[in-house]
Amino acid sequence: MVYLSNGMERLTIQAFMPDNKQESATKTMQPSEKSEAELHELRSKVSDLSSLIEVSIIINTTQNVDELVNLVMTKAQSVMRAEASSVMLLNEETNMLECEVALGEVGEKVKKIQLKMGEGIAGWVAQHGQPEIIPDVSTDERFASKIDNSTGFQTRSILAAPLLVKEKVIGVAEVINRLDGKAFDNDDLELFSTFCRQVAMAIENARMYQMKLEKQRLEQDLEHARIIQQSFMPEVFPSGTEKAFSIFAKSLPAAAVGGDFFDFHEFGNSSVGVAVGDVTGKGVPAALYMARLVSDLRRYTQICVDPAEVIIQLNKALIDRSRRGMFVTFQYGILQSETGYFTYANAGHLPFIRVSKDKDVEMLKGGKTIPLGIVPDVYLDAVTVKLEPGDSIVLITDGIVEAKSRDGKAYSIPRTVRTLAGATKTAKGIVEELLADVQAFAKGVQQHDDLTILSITWTK
Repeated sequence: MVYLSNGMERLTIQAFMPDNKQESATKTMQPSEKSEAELHELRSKVSDLSSLIEVSIIINTTQNVDELVNLVMTKAQSVMRAEASSVMLLNEETNMLECEVALGEVGEKVKKIQLKMGEGIAGWVAQHGQPEIIPDVSTDERFASKIDNSTGFQTRSILAAPLLVKEKVIGVAEVINRLDGKAFDNDDLELFSTFCRQVAMAIENARMYQMKLEKQRLEQDLEHARIIQQSFMPEVFPSGTEKAFSIFAKSLPAAAVGGDFFDFHEFGNSSVGVAVGDVTGKGVPAALYMARLVSDLRRYTQICVDPAEVIIQLNKALIDRSRRGMFVTFQYGILQSETGYFTYANAGHLPFIRVSKDKDVEMLKGGKTIPLGIVPDVYLDAVTVKLEPGDSIVLITDGIVEAKSRDGKAYSIPRTVRTLAGATKTAKGIVEELLADVQAFAKGVQQHDDLTILSITWTK
């Protein structure tokens, strides 16, 4: 034992310890070394946190998918101290993993590679939705060597993690070969998984942004198409010499653009032609088909004086440039404004409706053939009826009679007849009152078909 007193020289305990005890005490008494290690670890964590913050900034400021993933993976590869990295995204149509980003000396070659689900480490991770550390790929039978064979790159170790969006795998990210030659460890996995969550979020955000832009562009295109389509239909309605007749019409497409249309043509001071058509389908294809048809109609009404002949010529034009599945129901009639004679022909459309001044409603028969654009040759003869002053001819499309109520009932032809019988006996009154009743009937139900009504009243 060692006794120390105020008058004696202080002796170190180490001098009286065995050698092995002295060494142990020396080790435990090196606070500077311990502090240095803790400081290094702290600096590393701060650096990692800083990198993740940078990635968040990238995500919030970059909307292009390719650029965004490239920037994030560049940062991830640097933090993980890896030779190479890649992101493979799942193509849901082919069920193949396609390389979106590949960084490293052979990155451009890797971009050409595709993997099946379950093929290679990336395919296995995508299939199972679990991250994986492969310390030595030469001992793992899942490793697909075709990438190394095609690029000349030598893969030694891999860290792969799935890209998950709402628990759904959208791809796989990998870092390859640590620069220090060691295998990736669980700390690397934890950090890389955080990066992968950021990558998946970045991809999803960018895709949603692109979809939003595409939707906006589509809406703008449809609005332009709607304006152009409306320009094909007259906005000013003629009344003839000494107001011998009146015309009014409205068309409400179910989508931004539709396949219904109406048109009319004055021939000097003696007659006027009216037409309504309904192209199969809705949307842009129907609208384009309709636009070309209206152009043809205006051409043939100047050449042919008989409504039946107009229909025959229109059919030939449609057959010459036929598109499978596209056809049109169509009706066209000419009113002699001086005499009240109305001559009409019908191609697979609803009948012309005659509304007399004393409220009688009649569905006109005859003068009918199949829709246009189906067979090369159609045959029909026009029919002529004599109107009385105050009588109206009404043309409608099937969207009117097929409009549905909340309980699934159709507006129907009988209800159409009843509404017309009670409507104000003017062209405008007939159109507006019939349309208002249809809309009231179908209130609260999405419009599934275009609604078109045209009325011409002989007033002379």
